[in-house]
Amino acid sequence: MVIPTIAYPAKVTIPDQRALICFSNGIERLVIETRFAGAGTNFAWVVPLPSQPVIEEATTGLFPTLQFLFRPKIVHDVPRYWLRIITALLLVCFFRWLAKRESVGCAILVFFVLLFLTALLLPALSAAKRAGMESPASEQDISILDRKLVGIFETATIASRDAKALHTWLAENEYAVPTNAEPIIAGYVKDGWVFVATKVRRDRPDSETSTPHPLSFTFKTERPVYPMRLTGLNSKQLKVELYVFGPERATAQHFTVERCTRPNYPERSPDEPIYHIRWTPEMPNILHPLLRRWVGGSPVVTKLVGTLSPADMRRDVWLDWRFFLEKKSHRFSRTGALTTALNWGAAFFAGGLVVVGWLALVKEKHKIRLTRGIGHLLASGVILAGLIYLGLPKIEVRLEKGYRERMEYILYELGSELSAEITNHLSVADVRLTARNIITIPQTNAPYWKEWSNSVHWASWQNHYVGGPLREEDSPGNYTIRETDGRLEFVSYDVEGAEHVQTIPFP
Repeated sequence: MVIPTIAYPAKVTIPDQRALICFSNGIERLVIETRFAGAGTNFAWVVPLPSQPVIEEATTGLFPTLQFLFRPKIVHDVPRYWLRIITALLLVCFFRWLAKRESVGCAILVFFVLLFLTALLLPALSAAKRAGMESPASEQDISILDRKLVGIFETATIASRDAKALHTWLAENEYAVPTNAEPIIAGYVKDGWVFVATKVRRDRPDSETSTPHPLSFTFKTERPVYPMRLTGLNSKQLKVELYVFGPERATAQHFTVERCTRPNYPERSPDEPIYHIRWTPEMPNILHPLLRRWVGGSPVVTKLVGTLSPADMRRDVWLDWRFFLEKKSHRFSRTGALTTALNWGAAFFAGGLVVVGWLALVKEKHKIRLTRGIGHLLASGVILAGLIYLGLPKIEVRLEKGYRERMEYILYELGSELSAEITNHLSVADVRLTARNIITIPQTNAPYWKEWSNSVHWASWQNHYVGGPLREEDSPGNYTIRETDGRLEFVSYDVEGAEHVQTIPFP
């Protein structure tokens, strides 16, 4: 639950949440990214957990990397089998005219039509299918288990056997907990749960949505859980994405499985060029340093999605394990959806035409109804194609040619520009400011940069992978700047989130 502090009471809303859950041998790692909107600068965040956790800072690029790795496959270039089918039918009409309705010629015609359409339809149909927190007033009833700074958060892990004392402690320490939260807090206290109370301050007091860096909680539990009851108090409807790494396929009430697969954990040299990467969404490789360290080679990953109502959030989300069953996710461009629908409609029409033609050949009475039957088949094929087009999940697609080469060049060029711009031993903050200035004003004196950017109509520092301009973040297509052993390093992240390091030299 994200709440304001008493010093600046305001209404706080949570539009969505994303979480990473990794469970193994009774230990759960829960990483939560919570976006919230509300006026003010001071906010608090209360997370109930089954046992005392180890709290760690997560990087801002963790969830963009997860979202990119497990995004749906885009179906756009679909073979136009419907054109072949229509061409074949026109040829059939031509040969039928040559046969002059002779019975022997019709029999030969039907035989070759069946043979020809079988060769066409089988690949067409298969392709379409694939297609300052303490207060002494309540010390006797409250146990402070841990207190520390984690990133931008000031955290305290507290436990109590008295729900009223806990609520009093929160109020005395400027947590504006609503009164309707008391029964839920009492329920958690009865179950022996602990609470992580955090405070965060932001610079801008406006009501724009904020996304602070995620927090990781590692704790003991017999069964993986995502706490939800407090969240439901100030949320009318909430979209939640759970990336669950575990021994089997994960399921949860009110959630659907959008993706389930076995991830790979290959070894890759940091010196390997970005353009050597061969990757598809069907085979996700876990190469992002933090993600790889935290999920620890888990055999199965499941992406669960759900839009929860307040009634759905009256209970915590407990996860269950089922036998592994791969689930792929696809989205169609409008062109891909139209081509797929036309393939199915044309295949239905051609198949039906063969049946109607055979009946007309066998029985005389069907010859009279042949024209009417063809008309019905044509209408049915058009209707079927329309229904399939409407039913396929679609997404807007913009085509970019050579985007991987562009990303590799853009990131390399940014590192080179930093090396050229820096003439003195500057701090990490100064180098970060220089990088932002280069990205904001993308003009450069390098002739090869201008020639290259003009040749591909590219004159800005845009991220083709996760969208938006380049930014300092450990996610695909972005970069970070760090100091290691007294030297500065420019780290770019490839399509799978793997690091590629360029040392920034100093004179």
